Amino acid sequence: MLRRRLPEARAFLGQLLGRVSHEGRTDAAAAASSPFGHFVERLIGGGAPTSRTASDLAAADGASSARRGAGGGDPASLTVHFLRHSCGLAEADAAKAAERVRLRSTKNAHAVLALLRDTLGMPPASIARLVAAIPAVLASTTIGPRFDFYLHELGLSPAEVRRFVLASPNRFLTAGLGGRLRPNQRLLRDLLGSDQNVLAAVKQSIELIYENLEVMLLPKLQALRDHGVTEEVLVKLVITHPRALVHRSTRFDEGLAAMKDFGVSPDSGIFPYAFGVFAKIYQSKWDRRMENYLSLGWTEEQIRRAFIKHPYCMSVSDDKL
Repeated sequence: MLRRRLPEARAFLGQLLGRVSHEGRTDAAAAASSPFGHFVERLIGGGAPTSRTASDLAAADGASSARRGAGGGDPASLTVHFLRHSCGLAEADAAKAAERVRLRSTKNAHAVLALLRDTLGMPPASIARLVAAIPAVLASTTIGPRFDFYLHELGLSPAEVRRFVLASPNRFLTAGLGGRLRPNQRLLRDLLGSDQNVLAAVKQSIELIYENLEVMLLPKLQALRDHGVTEEVLVKLVITHPRALVHRSTRFDEGLAAMKDFGVSPDSGIFPYAFGVFAKIYQSKWDRRMENYLSLGWTEEQIRRAFIKHPYCMSVSDDKL
């Protein structure tokens, strides 16, 4: 009985869908006009399962390919793509740098590149060099405030910031504003008396602004005071030769002993220059300068007297002697 009634059911459902006109012809457009129509179509066996058209599939495939070309949702692929095409890194360098940073979005990275390029005037080759050295700079959200400090609060020029960041990118870009940079600036201002003097000293040695001065600088200043150096001479020494105070503690001690041996008074105007030059020169270089002057017929006493009067005579290059 069920078999005999199937044709009747098919006819009824066809009429319900508008499949059969008054003349009994099939209307396919009406059958496809609604989801319910599709359901009934399959129920009565009058059509195949609905699928996307070829054009839909092609469009979806094209969009997927475009996403894959630009990294898509894969942070590793996105990072390598950005490093190569936006930062200018070679393929091998980009792959290596991508192991140290993952970009889930390029928005912040583009902002960092704009800052380096437009604010500092950094050329593409230098940007590539910086990113290769410290890829995490692209993910930094505090680089803007740091550059504002260096440029506007400290007073460095874009060219000077550019030079310092390339010379020591990790320390220059990671020192905390509230924990290190601004406290060091205040300490130096109290010591040197003015922002102008702070800027002059920092230009000579950028370490003054991002190192721990309580460990690196203050103990040496106290040793100089104990040696009889006046505050005026200390200020001049920090401004003109800060590297003598932040590098090589052993050479610092040797410098104090040498000044005593040379008879340079700790409260004299020549002390900051004589001590500064001596403490910055490696002993091997000092010995080589002595040999050069001796080869010209000078005596050791003449060299000593010349140094006391004109300390920079020991810092000139060999080809200028």
